[in-house]
Amino acid sequence: MIARYPVGVSKSTVCSVCGGSLWVCEDHIDKPWGEESDREDACHCGAAGMPCPACNRSDGEYEPKMPDGFKVILDRDGSRH
Repeated sequence: MIARYPVGVSKSTVCSVCGGSLWVCEDHIDKPWGEESDREDACHCGAAGMPCPACNRSDGEYEPKMPDGFKVILDRDGSRH
């Protein structure tokens, strides 16, 4: 897997929390999410991933960068992930 870096962030300033994957484990937010990171300490506990709180902001002003291949499915009941 190739690490993705936010615009304006060089390889030398990669986030120490997620290792450039932009996602961490929802239950262990100090470890990269195993589904998006191949770092040795990535978490594979089975919990969902969440945007890295250090480098992938997710609030009312910013939307997080989603993992490669992420698709939103829309139907008459609204969006589902």
